[in-house]
This record gives sequence, C-alpha cells and structure tokens, in this order.
Amino acid sequence: MKKLLLLIGLLVGQYAMAQPASFDIATYTVPKGWTPEMKDFAASYIKTNNVTKSWCRVTIYKSIQSSGTSLTDFNNEWNVLIVKNAWGSATPPQPETETEEGWTSHSAAGTFTFEEKEAYSLLSTISGYGVELSIVVLMNSNEYWKEVEQLLLSLKLKKPEQTVQQTLPTQPVTQSTSQNGFTVTNTPGNTGILTATTNFDDGWVAQPFADYVRVTKNQFTVLLHYGIEITDEMRSTNQLEAVLFDRLILPRYSVSNIRKFDNNGPCYFCIYFFEADGVEKATGKKYHLGLRIITNNGISKCIEIISPSQAAFQQEFPNQEKVEALLNYNKFAITLTDLAGDWTSSSGAYVNMYSTATGNYAGMNASSSSDEFTFNTDGTYKSKHQGAYGMVGSMNFYTQNYNGALTVSPCEIIMTKRFDGKTSAFWAQYEAVRGGRILHLTDKQYSGSSFHLGRKN
Repeated sequence: MKKLLLLIGLLVGQYAMAQPASFDIATYTVPKGWTPEMKDFAASYIKTNNVTKSWCRVTIYKSIQSSGTSLTDFNNEWNVLIVKNAWGSATPPQPETETEEGWTSHSAAGTFTFEEKEAYSLLSTISGYGVELSIVVLMNSNEYWKEVEQLLLSLKLKKPEQTVQQTLPTQPVTQSTSQNGFTVTNTPGNTGILTATTNFDDGWVAQPFADYVRVTKNQFTVLLHYGIEITDEMRSTNQLEAVLFDRLILPRYSVSNIRKFDNNGPCYFCIYFFEADGVEKATGKKYHLGLRIITNNGISKCIEIISPSQAAFQQEFPNQEKVEALLNYNKFAITLTDLAGDWTSSSGAYVNMYSTATGNYAGMNASSSSDEFTFNTDGTYKSKHQGAYGMVGSMNFYTQNYNGALTVSPCEIIMTKRFDGKTSAFWAQYEAVRGGRILHLTDKQYSGSSFHLGRKN
C-alpha cells in the first residue's frame, strides 16, 4: 500500500542508504541505522539513542486469516497485541480507516507508561483477500516519527495467488447432510469473546468461529469442532466414529485412501482416528486430512487436522498424544468488558450405599452445589456459593456470600475479601463453545479450587 497514515501527518524526508526488506507478504524499506530482529512470526526493527535514552521498535507480524471484517480484525489485534502487553487502554480507540487496491487499514494510537515515563503505541491492521497483517510501533520519543512514517509509506503487500479459503470460504456455507447432520461454517460465532485471537508461544494461533475453534500454524489448519451430542440413532449404527467422519469431512472433500488407527485388538480406551487423502471441493486443492474423535459422557469432540501432505503431518504429529493436546488451544483471554455480567454453575452427584456386612441398602449419599458471580465494570464483584452434602434425610447445607474489589488482566482475575477476608488470585481463561463461552477460574494457591461458569442470559 502506498498510503498508510498513522496519525502522523509529517513530511517524509529522503534517507540515504535505506535498505529494501521483506517479510511474509510485506515488502518495505528500512531507514538507515535500524537493527533487525527476526522471528518466524514477526519482523522487528529497533533504533535507540544512547544520548537521549530514547528508543523505537517497529514490528510487522506475520499475516493470518482474516475474520472477514476488517474492523473486527483491528479490535482483535488491539486486544492481543496492545492490551495483553499493557501498551494501551483496554477499550480499542476509534481507528482511522483507509481503503486502497482491495486492502483496508485501520490505525490508532495509544499511550502507556514505560520506566515511569510516557511512551506511545501505534497499531495498524491491514485486511484484504482473506488475510490480515498487523504492525505495531512502540516509542518513547517523537524523534522517530519521520523514519517510522517512511517505513510505513514504503509498505506494499503481495496479494495472495488465491483468496485464502482452504476449508473456510468467505461466505457462510451450510452443508446439509442426512438426518442428524451437521453444519460447517466460517461465520464468527456469537461467543462474546473480545480478544478473539490467541497467539500461543509455540506459534499456534487460535480463533473462535460458529462451529469450531480454528487453530493455525504455518502450513497447518486445525478445526476443534465444538461438542456434538451423540443421539440414540447415531449409537444404533455401531459405527459412531465413521458417522462423524462422514458428516464432518465428506461434505467438503472428495476423499480416498482412508486409514483408521490400529488399536491392536480389543481395547477399553480405544483411539478413534482417521486419515485420508482429500481434495477440497470448493478449490480443488489437495490435502492430507486427519480426524480424531474423543467421546465422553455422550459428547464427542472432533479434532480435524488439515495438512499439506502425509509427511508433513507425521513430522508435526508423531503420536496421538500430540493430536489430543490440540484441544488445549481452545483458550482465550479475559477483558473486563466481556467479563461484566452474571455467571453461574451447578453440579451434583449421588451414591447409593449398601452394607458390607448384610448387603442391605443403607441409603443415598448426595452432594450438590451452585456458584453465582456478578462482575461489574466499575471493578467490583459479588458471589454466592451454596450447596448441600451428606446422607439424604440428614443433609448439611451451607451458603457463602462475598463482595469485594475486582482486578482483571488477560489471564488472571484477582478478587478481594474472599474466604476469611483474604484476596484470591485465579488463573482465568475462556473456552469457546457453540453460541457462547465457558469461564474457567482456577485458584492459584489452591489448584483444587476451581469454577467453570456459563454466562446467564
């Protein structure tokens, strides 16, 4: 793009010996005297002034698949790249927008404190042709404005040879199959998660959609399909895993050479995994497909792996433990904005008791509990915990109420005035599910204490 104005509006100077450079789909010119710092997911350029103690860093992040809406891309990246790193306010500012040659950029600035001094952050996301790329500028002095602008104005993006679709076409697709079939779309789900992109340290990137979480890394795409309830009709086929393969894979691919994981005879904890060669019906592209099916308590979770080849798949996933571990990438950060509201959970269990001496029925032991939290945007909370336990007919009951202050960061929630008036810190994360999300809280000090909460309507 020839124009990418980031609230700068300064005259561009001519810099001798500027160096042409490229990263991912971007080409640009780096002014003289900037030090490169290259990683597989980002290219950074740094300049410092030892006399004035000033510094500046420009980072161009590797492109990822767009959500389909350029403003959504900007808001997601603001939360992931700016808020998560404490480089700006939790509320995304109103960005400046520019469109050119099929690309749309959204750009905005913020401030943050670094070593007790004010510093500046700039974010620009550029979306188009099914992808989006982000640029972050950090500095503690305006002496770098002109050079930063020169770099940004030189930026050009290479259009993908084909608009990124893979298994996720730009427009929603409803794949209707036979009775009890499933729908596969790429429409972002109504999860309510503001930070809807998670960049993991190992290079995987997760985003929630209507029917799955999409996880990508380099040449791999993984779809973590949300839980599918197993009906009696599906069980009656005695080929449940094959039914799920047909429903999830066949509408989108022409498959051949199907292989099933060999459990080496009868097993109690069987592994259900299929591999196949697939040709995507929408694009004609060839892929190596894998589908792992994990069923528990009447719900099946399906892990769909889309690889460029069988060799690439085997290198990335040498065993089934690596495949199953993909479920751990359904994790998303918390913000106070999407946390605000009422959350609840309930559970219960019972055991019939029998005398070991006579064998006679000795009654039922039961327990039940419910937890309710209300989180407020003013930084306060309240919670109520109640339950019952013991032998039916002589049960014990309890109720606990707490009110206090609330502090929220992307992966942590701190609440004051908990048990005995103490402050409790919780590991916090969202798990995306169909139509919403689950809030998981785990006490940092007492890991056995955890809450798994759904949002109340």
